Amino acid sequence: PYKQHILVCHGKTCSAAGSERLLELLRDKLDAEGLSGEIKTSKGGCFSVCKETEPKGGYCPVVVIYPQGVWYRNVSEKDIHEIVEKHIKGGRIIERLLHYKMQPA
Repeated sequence: PYKQHILVCHGKTCSAAGSERLLELLRDKLDAEGLSGEIKTSKGGCFSVCKETEPKGGYCPVVVIYPQGVWYRNVSEKDIHEIVEKHIKGGRIIERLLHYKMQPA
């Protein structure tokens, strides 16, 4: 079973902002770190985060990590390394990218 699940938004606006490339880089980094068997990655549909911003799409691309329920916004290619090293491996939230953190039920 997977320890974490990372979803990368592939809605129209996030896709236009490079989310496909982010997912490729994320998978490559997880492979290089030997984490592919522990971390599931998926394309997500539209998470509707861009509807919360002006101008539309101001928070794109969006990456969500479960089970922690952490939503990152404005994720760039250079952020993938930091997400894997600090969040996935280190368990630390990256505050400058944080959009939302779900509260435990």
